[in-house]
Amino acid sequence: MDRPRHFSMIREFHLADFLTLGNAACGVGAVFLAMLYIESRWPIHFFLAAALAPCAFAFDVFDGKVARSRQQHSALGRELDSLADVISFGVAPAALGFAACLRGGWDAVILVYFVCCGVSRLARFNVTAEKLSEVARR
Repeated sequence: MDRPRHFSMIREFHLADFLTLGNAACGVGAVFLAMLYIESRWPIHFFLAAALAPCAFAFDVFDGKVARSRQQHSALGRELDSLADVISFGVAPAALGFAACLRGGWDAVILVYFVCCGVSRLARFNVTAEKLSEVARR
């Protein structure tokens, strides 16, 4: 009987996956700072939240470059990248919009629609990528 390997999930991570987690951390940090701005009304919180978007983008670009250069593509990395992108480029901008006083009924509809478009686009990309990899295996 095989003994369970401790930290097996972390052992399967590649360098690109850690960069993807940096992308997700920037998105979550932006959401937290947007919430903090709503409470404190200190503009620095809003500006820091907005500044995390280019940082998330940089992590997103570099994780792809690292994965391609090291030829370390995995299903885990693809899913991780999609989840990080939803947070950083869907939920975080919507939270910033809400913090910037887009709080009316139509504003909320537009912000929710924006996030749903991002989620559906990433889901469609993942399904297409999976189908293409199946065709390539044949």
